Amino acid sequence: MSVTVWRHYATAVSRGGLTQETNDNPVGDPDTASALALESLACGTYLLGAGGCALLGARRAAERGLPASLVPLGKATVGAALAAWPACLVGVGWGGPVGVVAAWLVMLPVIGWIVVVRQRHVRRRSPHG
Repeated sequence: MSVTVWRHYATAVSRGGLTQETNDNPVGDPDTASALALESLACGTYLLGAGGCALLGARRAAERGLPASLVPLGKATVGAALAAWPACLVGVGWGGPVGVVAAWLVMLPVIGWIVVVRQRHVRRRSPHG
């Protein structure tokens, strides 16, 4: 039996010509870390924009409420955050962290398009226009 060790972590065990690899490594799981980073990026960007809008227009927001544009942006943000996890699966299967980011970037325009189409549909059905 032989054990492959990398930075004090057993990454593979071989015996009788068969090798069993482990996921034990000092790097952690970079695909999941990339998905968490993309999710945090989407949510943080939205919160930064919404907070800035509320702070810079506090008087107007107190009188009239927050801008209606924050609603579709919030929906797009939720979609972008949720899209990080299917992108993570793509990264696990093909390409690692670069695959995660690439898949997420491909999904973003689709999410934006879905939000815009649904928003148009809501406006048409709304009696207020």
